[in-house]
Amino acid sequence: MGDAEAFTREFLPLYRPVPPAQPGVCRICHSGPNNADDTGGPWDTCASCKRTTKNLYGHTKHVVPISLTAKDTQLYDVVVYKRDAFGSAGRRKRSDFLTATVTHFYQRHADCLQGLAGGPFTLVTTIPSTRDERPLEAFHTMWQVVGGVDALARLHRPLLEADDKLAPVLADRWSHRDAFRIRGDGLAGARVLLVDDLFVSGAHVQSAASALIEKGAGAVVALVIARVINPESKDPYSARIWQESRDRPFSFDRCCVCAKRDDFLGRVAATTA
Repeated sequence: MGDAEAFTREFLPLYRPVPPAQPGVCRICHSGPNNADDTGGPWDTCASCKRTTKNLYGHTKHVVPISLTAKDTQLYDVVVYKRDAFGSAGRRKRSDFLTATVTHFYQRHADCLQGLAGGPFTLVTTIPSTRDERPLEAFHTMWQVVGGVDALARLHRPLLEADDKLAPVLADRWSHRDAFRIRGDGLAGARVLLVDDLFVSGAHVQSAASALIEKGAGAVVALVIARVINPESKDPYSARIWQESRDRPFSFDRCCVCAKRDDFLGRVAATTA
């Protein structure tokens, strides 16, 4: 698309920074984990990721949300309820907002994402809807969003097809090895960027990643626009993560991947000074 940085500038108050993986932040999805019974300290993964990575052929260890969100926010309304975004310049089309968001983030953090994959991506795909839509209609608006991102459009292939019979399983926040089928071949050793709009439990993302890995993908990195977090969760971390996220200004210059690297380098520099 055009100037994604200028487009997203008016919407900066809608986004919330995502914390890097660390004690008290899930290393997969960047939400708040529960405490381990034996130590009282936080698990390195949250209960949801523990559940949705079980009984699969494989799963992605790398989920990179662009922003956190909660259910009472405009970003959640735009992503979930398919409402247009409203910024300082007025109403903007939802699809344009999502495309600008992914474009601007990828412009800033392609190296971060590719570093997780072990090299440049060879394929980009999106997660289809699990509703009874056939065949191309099943690929919801994220395939159009990716098609509007110049750096990703040339690598995009509609690889995944949902098995509607397993939609209730995913809706109950359980992953399933057979929830998605792969269209075509040619995945041997592929480095795949899996793009989706919303990460709630990880059931869709991990089921899709499993299908890609089973067909030969060498690496799968999930890029999601928003990771839903529950500030009222009983675990002691989610409310803190959300409050800290609200207290810090969002910037496209920093993501949960490079933030972890920069924090580590800062600690190293402090100890060697």
